[in-house]
Parts: sequence; C-alpha cells; structure tokens
Amino acid sequence: MNRHYILIFIFFVPLMVIGQIPDGYFLDADDSVEKGYKLKPFKQKKEGIYHYAILSELPFDNNCSDTLTKEEKIKCAEDTLNELIIDHWGEPGFFKSDSYVYITIDEKGVPTDINVKSRPHHDEIELMFLDAISRVQFKPAKYKGKVVKARLWAKFEMQ
Repeated sequence: MNRHYILIFIFFVPLMVIGQIPDGYFLDADDSVEKGYKLKPFKQKKEGIYHYAILSELPFDNNCSDTLTKEEKIKCAEDTLNELIIDHWGEPGFFKSDSYVYITIDEKGVPTDINVKSRPHHDEIELMFLDAISRVQFKPAKYKGKVVKARLWAKFEMQ
C-alpha cells in the first residue's frame, strides 16, 4: 500500500509543478517560439520593456488605488484595460472564443507589437481587436517616475 503512495508522489507531483509561472514572470505572446508563448520577466532590461504589474503609472486612465495589494492592482489594471478595449469594440459578431491580447505601449504612448491569440483562431477577431486597440487613448507609462515601454495583457472570454 505504501508503495502506491510513493508511486503517486513520484509521478504526479512533477506534473503539478510543470507549467507553474515563477513570481516576477509572465507568459507573453512571442512569434519566435513554436507554440507562440514565452516566459519573460516583468522587467526586461535588454528590451527596456516593463510589465504593467510593476509600473508606477499605467499607460491608460484608471481608478486603481495605490492602497490596493499587488494582486488587486493587477486585477484592477486588467479589468480596466478590458473595459477600454470593449468600449471601442463595435459589433462583436457571433464568435465563441477565448482571446488573449498582448500590447506594447512605447515611450510616446503609442501601441506597438500587438499580438492577438484566440482559441479557436479567427482572423476576424484579430482585426476587431486591432481596430479597437487603435482607438483606445493610451499615454506613456512610468516606472519609478521614468517614462518606459510597457507590456499589457488582457483576456477576453466570448461565449
């Protein structure tokens, strides 16, 4: 009987660990890898890109209080970005899909490097997101008072 528990431990514990994202990292849409996603740190010094979770000032208007916990700030930022994009969405059509949107905002507040990943994939969804994002009013992001490039992320569930 004890051998069964050992086997369970040996085989299933590693399965639970696989796929865990370390603290300070996030999955980013990246066309340089086969599956389209890459694990990246919140602060990418080489590229000068900062993930929205660590910004001192988000690149869009929001009501996220400074008194929120880190997790609450992340949730507030994601919810606000979702609302901004949905406000400019237009007619969503009849899609059933989960979509993930990754946006880099440059130092001037202009959206660049926009990646839309949807499951199942729909070209129409990508075009609708690109159009909506182009109409959102962004501003420069700040990290510790310095203007920086920011990487944003949003998830949309269309049922």
